[in-house]
Amino acid sequence: MKKLNIQEFDEVYALFEKAFIPAELRPYEKMLPLLEKGEFDVYGYYQNNKLTGALLIWEFDDFVYLENFAVDESVRGQGIGSILLDEMKTLFPHKLLILEVEEPTDDISKRRIGFYERNGYVLNPFHYIQPTLRSNATEVNLMLMSYPESINVYSFDQIKKQIFRVVYQQMV
Repeated sequence: MKKLNIQEFDEVYALFEKAFIPAELRPYEKMLPLLEKGEFDVYGYYQNNKLTGALLIWEFDDFVYLENFAVDESVRGQGIGSILLDEMKTLFPHKLLILEVEEPTDDISKRRIGFYERNGYVLNPFHYIQPTLRSNATEVNLMLMSYPESINVYSFDQIKKQIFRVVYQQMV
C-alpha cells in the first residue's frame, strides 16, 4: 500500500464510483479541492501495476476516519480488504480507527459489518443520518465502527461532531 498523489486520484475515484452508490460518495469536483488542500490522504494497493484497492483517510488528533474504502470487484474475496485494514492499523498504531457502516438491515450491510468485525472492528450502538453529499441524494442511516475498542456515547458525540464539521462541512 502506498500513499498516492493528486495525479493518481482519477484512478482511485473511478474505483470508488464502482463501489459506492452516489448517495455515499462525494462528487469528484467537491473532493478534488479537499485533496489539493491536504484535508485527507489517499492510499492505494496495487497488484501487477493495477490499482486493486484504495482508502481515503482523514486524520484527526484523537482518531483516524476512513471515509472511503474499496476493493476492485475482480479481486474481492482474495484478502485484499483485510490487508488494507491491517496496513491502516500499522500506519496509525496508537489511534482509534473509525469508519461508518449502514445499519444492518439487509444481507449486504450485515456481511459488510461481519467483514469489519472479523478484522477487529466493533459495531457501536449509536445511529445517525449521514448528511447528504449530493443535492438529489437520499438520506442514509449509519452507525460507527471502531478499532481496537468500542466507544462510549460521549466519545461517539465528539467523533460525530468532528466528522460532521470537518468531513461533511456541516455544523451539528
